[in-house]
This record gives sequence, C-alpha cells and structure tokens, in this order.
Amino acid sequence: MNSILHISKTIFQKSRVGFAAVTIRMSSNCVFCKIVSKETPSNILHEDEQFLVFPDISPAGKHHLLVIPKEHIVEIRSLTSKDIPLVQSMEQVGLSVLEKTGGDPRSCLTGFHWPLHSVSHLHMHVISPQVEGWVKGVQFSGCFFGSTESAVKMLEGK
Repeated sequence: MNSILHISKTIFQKSRVGFAAVTIRMSSNCVFCKIVSKETPSNILHEDEQFLVFPDISPAGKHHLLVIPKEHIVEIRSLTSKDIPLVQSMEQVGLSVLEKTGGDPRSCLTGFHWPLHSVSHLHMHVISPQVEGWVKGVQFSGCFFGSTESAVKMLEGK
C-alpha cells in the first residue's frame, strides 16, 4: 500500500536580518513541497514566511501565477472556516505579485480547482486578463474550478 510520508523539514529562509531556520510540514513526494525546499527549481516571483508565488508551467492566460502555502495542505476542501484568512491572504499576495508582473488585478480570475486537481498541495490560480483557449476554458470552468469567493463561501459552512 502506498502512503504519503509527511515530514518536517528545516529550511533556511531569507528574513530581514539574514537567513532564519524555519520548520515546515511537507510531503516527501509533493512537487510543490520540493519547490518550497528548493529541491526542484522554479522561477519564484515572491517568497515570504507563509507563501511562494511562481508562474504556472502550463499557463491558461498571459499572466498565470500559482500561490502556494509553504506548509503542505492537500486542497481547499481540507480547510475549515478558521482558514478563511489564509485563503484571503493567498489572494492578496497573488494580486500584488500579478500587478508587479504587469497583470491587471481588476481583470483577473482567482481560485482553486475542485473537486479535481492535478497537484495535491493547496494552490491558488491567479490568471489575467482572461483564460485563453477552449481546453483551458473547460479546465477553468465552473465544473472544475471555483473562484476565491466561492471557496470562502464553501468554507463559511464548515
């Protein structure tokens, strides 16, 4: 039987006064956890104590960013109403990075894939100005994707 090994890793993260050791819960076989720990390279556009932001490797629009928490959380449905501030912070960070990289926060889509997702690590998509192409249009339709607003409403009921 296959099981996911959850581990805690100490990583060194840049802080205001140099580098600080931080212990974060990660999954040993998660590609996003490997990006957090710098085992897998990525074009990181933003990093802070809680989140990373980097471009999606299969963009659905001119600007397509992913915002991930550094801690391994499987998906949006793993969260509860207590986690609404986390989701709102993810959106704020994503919109800020979008604007800094030339996207328009007033004309964008933010949200999560559910009930299906390709990577089992919570990640918010930030796409601007719009989803391009019919295949991506299906992937980011209401059947497979929920906006940040709908995610918050879903969490309010948990």
